[in-house]
This record gives sequence, structure tokens and C-alpha cells, in this order.
Amino acid sequence: MTTQRSLQVVLAAGFTTVQDLGRKGFRSLGVPVSGALDRLSAVYANALVGNEPASPVIEVIGSLAVKFGVDTVVAVAGGYPRVFLNDVEVRPWNPIYCSRGSVLRVVPSGVGYVHYIAVSGGVVCDKVLGSASTYVRGGMGCLGRTLKYGDVLEIGLTDVVDVWGRVSDLKPPQQLVEIHSSIGKDALTLRATEGIHSSLLSDVDVLLRGEYVVSAESDRMGYRLEGESLGSAKGLGRLPSTPTDRGYVQVPPDGKPIVLMSDAQTTGGYAVALHVVPPDVDLLAQLSPGRRVRFKLVSIEEAEQEVRRYLDELEKPRLIREELEYWG
Repeated sequence: MTTQRSLQVVLAAGFTTVQDLGRKGFRSLGVPVSGALDRLSAVYANALVGNEPASPVIEVIGSLAVKFGVDTVVAVAGGYPRVFLNDVEVRPWNPIYCSRGSVLRVVPSGVGYVHYIAVSGGVVCDKVLGSASTYVRGGMGCLGRTLKYGDVLEIGLTDVVDVWGRVSDLKPPQQLVEIHSSIGKDALTLRATEGIHSSLLSDVDVLLRGEYVVSAESDRMGYRLEGESLGSAKGLGRLPSTPTDRGYVQVPPDGKPIVLMSDAQTTGGYAVALHVVPPDVDLLAQLSPGRRVRFKLVSIEEAEQEVRRYLDELEKPRLIREELEYWG
């Protein structure tokens, strides 16, 4: 039974964890950043319930149902899942008022892969190295594992009536919703710059001329891609370890690319062929196994512009109120 300021997991099928924007500043110690796979979706879920952008959210890969022990405001973002409140279907990417005792259920729709549940006040968790993000391999973060049936999570204190009055008519940018509501229908183009080892790979152009398919072996550490292999990677073998980061496209000796994701290791000895720009890494996170991607080379200048826009939006998500722009 839930306590007053809490939610209880009543269904958990898949890989569900609590995430924020990650623990930064510890990669030199071998600690991954972790955090949300699709950062922008997590930030918008928080904005729609009046939270700070980096507040902890529930990241759902699969299905999840939670019962609320208190009136609260909830938003579900990321992809375009089916969302039910007490068996009545409601829309994602919108604030939802949930009364005490109500059950919110999120299930896959076939559009998108990773979904975020934000609760007004945020999920309250013990922090490790300044972050509540769950890194399952290291057993750190909120609970240090995936959520399971019966888990109870504390909800931060808020005035729900005040929150609802501030957010009930807020919407995210229509373009953002449209992108996520159609993600995976066509091949996703990943914009990238040349990698630190691209000059060592004589056939790096292979990555730029064909399509790749997200492998079922993908996880929060890296998305493995199936498609034409880079033969030159076999000759390189393992290189001296270099720092790695989210969005790096590693090519192991089998020649099949891996795009590093939020739980990526801090160093690696595989050749780095490309660096995917951060907003496109978010979109890649929304592709389930079997979905298609292609790479497009862009200039450093274009990549820097995209990164600046992305970081600005993470800090101040752009919301719409009655067709007027509002920066939350």
C-alpha cells in the first residue's frame, strides 16, 4: 500500500529505471555519466509538470503502471506511447492530473522505444556522486537497479493545485511532438562529424552510403548496428585506449558500428569513426531493434550550432501556452 507522498509500482515489464541528466565530472575516475537516454524528452516531461529540467524521472523501456498515494500532476514524453489513467486513454506530451489512488499505465505503441514519466515535485531518491541516475552495472543511483512490482518511490512535496494552474494549458513545440510521433517509420538520419580515428579507416565512407539496422543486442551502454562492415577495422584491431563519450561511433574488429549511449564506458580501444551530434543521439534512443538509421557527415561549424541550440533547450525547454511561446 502506498504512503501519502509516494507512488507504487503495480506493473513492471521491461527495463525501467530512475534517471536524471546524469552524474558529471567523474569520467576521469571511470564512472559513466548515465542519465536519460533521450535527454530532451526527459526535460520536456519535467517542464510539463513544473519541475526543474534535471529532476529525476522514470525511464520506461517496456510497460509500467504506477499507483499514486497523493494527488499529483504527471506527464509522459518520449516516443509516442499509449497512456491510460484508470483505463481511460490520455495523451502523452501533456500534463495529466492524477487523483490519489489513480493508476497510470504506459505501454508501447510501436512508435518510439524509451518513455519518461515525470511527476510534479520529482521522484525523490538518494543521490550518488550528485545524481539519482541509475547505473545498473555499477549498482548506483536510485535503488541501484531496475524497478519491479511493489517498489515504492517518494514524491517531492508540491502544491498540486498551484502546479496544475501553472501547467494545465502548456504544450511542447508541435514539431517536437511530430518527430516523436513518427519516429522509426523511415530511416533516421544521424548527423555526425569525423571521428578521431576516421583517417585510420580507409573505408569509413561505407558508413555514409548505406543504411544500418538497430540490433537486438543494443542497450543503454551502446546501440549496435547491423549492416555493411568496415573491412579496415579488422586490420586495426584494438588501438591504445582513448577517452570515449556518448555519441561516439566505435568500430570493433568485426567492422560493425556501435553508437555509444548514456551508460557508455569512459575509455575504449576501438576505432572511433564518427561523432553523432547530441540531439540525434536522443532520437536514436527512440529506435527499437529492427529500425533503420543512416549517417550524414556535417561540418564542425554546423555541429557546434546544433549543440548550442540543444544545450539551450535542455536548460530552458520551449513550451507553448495558447499558441504563445513561453520559456519554462
